[in-house]
Amino acid sequence: MRRNFSHNKIKLLFQAIILLLIIILVIIGCTDKAKKADFEAYCPFGGLVSLGSKFNLGSMSCSMNESQVFMGLFLLIGVILIGKLFCGYICPIGTVIEWLNKLFARFKFSIVLKGKPDRILRAGKYILLFFTAYFTATTSELWCKKFDPYYAAVTGFGSDTVLLVGILTILTVVVLSVFIRFFWCKYVCPLGALSNIFSNVLITAPILIIYFGLYIFGIKLPILWLLLALCLSGTLTEILRFKFFSISPFRINIDKNSCTACGNCDDNCPQGIPVSSYEKVTHPDCTLCLDCTKECSSSGSIKLNKGNYAWLPPVALVVLFILALLTARNFEFKTLSERWGNYVELESVQKFEMEGLKSVKCWGSSKSLQNKLMKKQGIVGLDTYVKSHKVVVYYDSTKIDEYGIKKAIFTPYQYKIQKFDEYQPEKIAVFEIPINGLWDVQDNTDLIRMLRVNPKIVGFETNFGEPVIAKIYVELGKVSPDSLIYLIQQKSYERKLPNGKSETVKVNFRCEGRGAFVDTLDYVTFRRRLFAGYDQAFNNYENYQPADLMIFEIGLPDAERIAVRRTLKYLTSQISFFDGVVRLRTAYTDREALLIYFDPTQVNPQDIRNKLSEPMLKILTSDEKIMEMENSFEFREPIKIYHVTPEMYALEK
Repeated sequence: MRRNFSHNKIKLLFQAIILLLIIILVIIGCTDKAKKADFEAYCPFGGLVSLGSKFNLGSMSCSMNESQVFMGLFLLIGVILIGKLFCGYICPIGTVIEWLNKLFARFKFSIVLKGKPDRILRAGKYILLFFTAYFTATTSELWCKKFDPYYAAVTGFGSDTVLLVGILTILTVVVLSVFIRFFWCKYVCPLGALSNIFSNVLITAPILIIYFGLYIFGIKLPILWLLLALCLSGTLTEILRFKFFSISPFRINIDKNSCTACGNCDDNCPQGIPVSSYEKVTHPDCTLCLDCTKECSSSGSIKLNKGNYAWLPPVALVVLFILALLTARNFEFKTLSERWGNYVELESVQKFEMEGLKSVKCWGSSKSLQNKLMKKQGIVGLDTYVKSHKVVVYYDSTKIDEYGIKKAIFTPYQYKIQKFDEYQPEKIAVFEIPINGLWDVQDNTDLIRMLRVNPKIVGFETNFGEPVIAKIYVELGKVSPDSLIYLIQQKSYERKLPNGKSETVKVNFRCEGRGAFVDTLDYVTFRRRLFAGYDQAFNNYENYQPADLMIFEIGLPDAERIAVRRTLKYLTSQISFFDGVVRLRTAYTDREALLIYFDPTQVNPQDIRNKLSEPMLKILTSDEKIMEMENSFEFREPIKIYHVTPEMYALEK
């Protein structure tokens, strides 16, 4: 058996370029986190299954966009009109498996399954395709990420990958593909199954016409039935008939008159197809890779369409890729499209459009905005467009106007710019100025980075207005209005990257007027005003009067850190086991502190201190089970015990 890398240079070049690009991107991502590549950006399969989610739910899967969708659609066009070009020339998993097969061929490890075992196992990829497409279409989440060997390998088992599943998948694919020729491609790959379904276009087309025809006439069948019909048609055709009802005019042809029956085409077919047994290859595994034409000892016996068309597959690939990207540039899909409330009952629904919301950058952020707007009376729908960062809000004009919608979208922002580890200014001035272009969280983040270059600027706050009203906190007498305006109206700034390098970020903030200093604060008041706290009530807190409660205060360093705030819920669970403890929050009193509200008739302060000092925290889970975790909180004396007073309420937000 002779298999080599040398004869089909065009295919080898395609495969090598794709693998080399992937390896380079992986290396760059490992050495420079700021330049970590998005390996889903050119995933045609993700785009296709996300299109199912778009049709079924009206929303794209997170991280999927127009590029992936049109790459997937043009891939299917290529499958229908020409053949499975992606599988033969581009697929990185297929390339690695093919090279492994050729590497171990001399040891005669690999076998080609035939007969019933082969045909039965072929159903596996259709089963996997069905579940992947169905769960994606019904949840808008790419279910396949959890077990995709390519995604697991190139991302180093990224956050979307289940570690154990990813490792097992990679090992299974590699090991079985060494012993069973193209195990992944023949029996597991969902994209291979999808390609086969659309190769079988004379069966697939009627299914699609019937389903969408009924849809047009108002009969909306569940997407489950469409997916079942497509996967079942592909399974039965491949298992029972073993060739497809294709309209593609391109086939590998064997001239029996000149064929010498040397067997080179059979031995060197990557898929293990018995090429010599055909006059026209209709085998479902054929990818038009043309290896058989290159290895033929009788020159001219095996050709693509009995002519010199060897150039067609690589040229078609390049053309389809370019057309996909060009087409995607002229389209923008809705990332999310949701309606609620009395939308269907309204005779007239008004629309409000707004662009430039940088925080609308994926399906998840779109969903967060929807959850926020659903709380506002009069707003009944939302469309988001991630590419242009645009939102379209549907509303009842009798209950809310555009000003109210803008206010609902807007999120007030507070941020303490300096850490104050050693330096604490005695007096802080508050500079107030309206700013255009300052709208969402990303805008705020950009402006804070611009202000941070001056160490005398210590805090930042925004309130709704048109334009947005910004308050900038500075050390008294150390910063002038002109210097602040200059910083704000810069057209760009240099952002420091994790690798120590920097990148230029373009911005467009404009000040309305000259602004003015409106207040002067002492340091403690400033810290209280901009303190990022945590607050959770429990154990029937609402049934108590303020006079009935006392406060247990203890220092909690770094209480404002996100990591600390995220874990305070576990401390809340620990302390909530006392019936008389009813609230836990953090505040800046004269320090960063933990405040525990308790009923002195039921709980002793020393019991609270003991509970906080336990090495393990008891956590009550949602299913009423108790688990334990290590207590990592560090507290600072002194402890203060006092009654709840109106002054204390003044510290609350």
